[in-house]
Amino acid sequence: MISELSIICLYFLYFMALHADNPKNNTIILASSSERRISILNKLGLNFISVKHKIDTEPAYSKNSGISIENFIMMLATDKARSIENRYPNSFIIGADTLIYLDGKVYGKPLDFFEAKRIIKHLSGKTHEVYTGISLINRKKNIYEADIDKSLVKIKYLTDAEIIEYINKYPPYDKAGSYGVQDENGIVENFTGSFNNILGLCTDKLIPLLNKYELLKI
Repeated sequence: MISELSIICLYFLYFMALHADNPKNNTIILASSSERRISILNKLGLNFISVKHKIDTEPAYSKNSGISIENFIMMLATDKARSIENRYPNSFIIGADTLIYLDGKVYGKPLDFFEAKRIIKHLSGKTHEVYTGISLINRKKNIYEADIDKSLVKIKYLTDAEIIEYINKYPPYDKAGSYGVQDENGIVENFTGSFNNILGLCTDKLIPLLNKYELLKI
């Protein structure tokens, strides 16, 4: 027989699960588990919770598709936010996506060591574009907004040995382009534009959207 204590425990677990999926109307959700994005929003003083998005495989970009790189990345950011909107219909959800663009080719996160090495070797000694798209949605209020920012980053000229040393020192598997602009004594020679944009969240574009809906006062 199930004891009274067991019934109470089961009810408590059900209650917690129910409310975890249905936050208050003013709850802000970041559709990402990225530590860097979480850190940026914390520094802004934003009250939010982090929830991993449900996009497992991102579509590949082709410059022959008729879609601009800017619209493509904003679409990815929006798709990440929308992937959890049914679970949080009353909440404002922030989606974000960062991609590297060079010579007509897009680079996201590397799948393994060898892909990371190939990506960095291609970026070596060159200046590439870093795009971060952001979206802010609220299904109940029918709000679907998106924006994008671009920065330029030049990577140092690197030998194969230096690339391998860097990858071993700074695991690149959660970083678009296989590198981090924040890495101490890393491989970035210089950059122009927003540091946060390169880090993974274009706050110059996000802050006005948050202020527009009175979610953040800056």
